[in-house]
Amino acid sequence: MSNVLLRWGGIRSTCNARFFSITSQTGPSRSKVASTFRIIRNVSLATTFSLAAYTVGALYPPPIVTLISPRAAPGPPLDPNSHTARVHTANIEAQLQSLPLLQTHRSRSDADQWYETRPYFNFPEETRVNSLTAGALRGPGKLAIAPLIRSRKDESEIIAFVHVGRGLCGHDGIIHGGLLATLLDETLARTV
Repeated sequence: MSNVLLRWGGIRSTCNARFFSITSQTGPSRSKVASTFRIIRNVSLATTFSLAAYTVGALYPPPIVTLISPRAAPGPPLDPNSHTARVHTANIEAQLQSLPLLQTHRSRSDADQWYETRPYFNFPEETRVNSLTAGALRGPGKLAIAPLIRSRKDESEIIAFVHVGRGLCGHDGIIHGGLLATLLDETLARTV
């Protein structure tokens, strides 16, 4: 016999009680076996699901994933005067001219208050060779076409359409931040 302190609704009393154990000390209890089985089953299901999701994602990547981690793209044509490079540049120009934002802006009610220009389009060669964005970074896979600028006639606002190729990436599919800062600097300098 042993003394046990019992509590019922805040009333304490002491009584004598005997304890009998009916659990076996020779093997694990049923609850431990069931718990272990559940853990193994859950780990197996999680592993199977993860492998299936990885396989499907690798075969059919969703668009958001391809923005974060794009697949390798072929490099641009090396010779900017080759037929392939001229076709590549013409395709980019056609895509630029068909952009919905550009088409919408050209058809606005105040479209007569804006004009379009192409900076660096007619730069002389002796000036171009000493310019980063007009010369060294020009060509297929880089700044393939001259930017298209839509500017208010009073020069208070501009919209710049710039194509930046994959050859100017810091990481595959991510344009180098320093280049973006340079383009922003040149575009803002135009409004000043």
